[in-house]
Amino acid sequence: MKTFYGSSFVQGLAEQLILPFIPLYALYLGATRTMIGLVSSLPNVAGLLSQSFWGSFTETVKNKKALVVIGGIIWALFWIPIALVNNLIQLSILLAVQSTLSAISIPAWTILFIYLSPRYKRGELSGNLSTFEAFGAFIGSLVGGFVLNRFGFTYFIFLMACFFGILSKVIFLALKQPVSVARAKSLPEVLNSAFSFSDLKKNKKMLNLVKAMTFLNFSVAIAGPFFSVYVVERLGGTVMDVAIISAIGVVSSIAFYRSWGTLVDYLGTKTVMLSCIIPISFYPFVYAMSNSLVWVYLYTIVGQMSWAGFNVATFVYLSHALPQEESSSFIGVYNMLTGMSSAVAPFIGGMIADFTGIWFVFMLSTVLRLTSLKFLDSLEEKVGLKPRGIFKLGPEYFGMFYRLEVFISTYSLLLEDMVKKVELKIKRKRFT
Repeated sequence: MKTFYGSSFVQGLAEQLILPFIPLYALYLGATRTMIGLVSSLPNVAGLLSQSFWGSFTETVKNKKALVVIGGIIWALFWIPIALVNNLIQLSILLAVQSTLSAISIPAWTILFIYLSPRYKRGELSGNLSTFEAFGAFIGSLVGGFVLNRFGFTYFIFLMACFFGILSKVIFLALKQPVSVARAKSLPEVLNSAFSFSDLKKNKKMLNLVKAMTFLNFSVAIAGPFFSVYVVERLGGTVMDVAIISAIGVVSSIAFYRSWGTLVDYLGTKTVMLSCIIPISFYPFVYAMSNSLVWVYLYTIVGQMSWAGFNVATFVYLSHALPQEESSSFIGVYNMLTGMSSAVAPFIGGMIADFTGIWFVFMLSTVLRLTSLKFLDSLEEKVGLKPRGIFKLGPEYFGMFYRLEVFISTYSLLLEDMVKKVELKIKRKRFT
């Protein structure tokens, strides 16, 4: 796991140097809200369509580590020409090509992590991995925000993203990959398995996850590109404020990733997902109702804490649902289907925002996120312990009392685990 941790730390740094500021880069190049949505959607669509192919292709390659390294280096090198664009068409095309080619690494990376992490403690290891990545992201967001606030979109920030992106894959070269079997496939067979959904239909557990995540991703992404724009245009913030909000979110994630990993193994994936989706749903609502950046700062702590738990639980659920055979193809199909909605949503959100304003898009996103509870409730629960009750809230009313009790119980256990970890660290320091 040390290689994964080190590589993810540097990759998180590289991504946060520039990715949170791409909507502002498009705005800098003269984009409308619709165009900002398009700049976010087009690369995602291209990457997701290609990822299904790369997932099937990965099964034909024995050295999956090489695919991770190649994809990461491609991602890094593309920031050099992106830094030189002078219009939105060039930016959209380069981001789309970058996303298409670099997607070769995603199925291979996921398979390697699943192979190398024991099932019984995958939640804990996933939480640890996310913590290291978040540490890097924290540094990257602060450095990126400082540089952009001081010097604007200078070439230097893109070169830094390129350098650290390559460095993360140099670190990954040290990984001792497990023995894997490569299946011989012709190009037509690769294409057929990449875009065939018959096997997915037979796997009910995977199919329900795809439905839930497709709807949720659309609900989230319809407002995704406009948070930073709203901070600058409506709340009087600067690029540095965008960086600070990102950094606060990263710190919140870092603080809770490991505890969430423990709870996922303890309570089960579905319980954690249902508990986390409630604060996540009100994220855009807080932006829409805020008259000061202070409220955004404060709720970012709660929102990103919840996203940390949700992401860990989702990844573990996916790893448990994957079949042993053709797992790379399943990952590619899963990422394509669930990601396609999040790829198209920003463009739709941009068109709505041009007609009604960003505020309405935030409110729509809130309603859709809450509706996703219905889809998440259809997931099969991983075997785990039910959270102990704190309040007896009376008879059920559309499951609302039960959901509220599970939410309170889960977060109380999270805080208890956090306190125990802090006390343990204090005791260790005393003895050392």
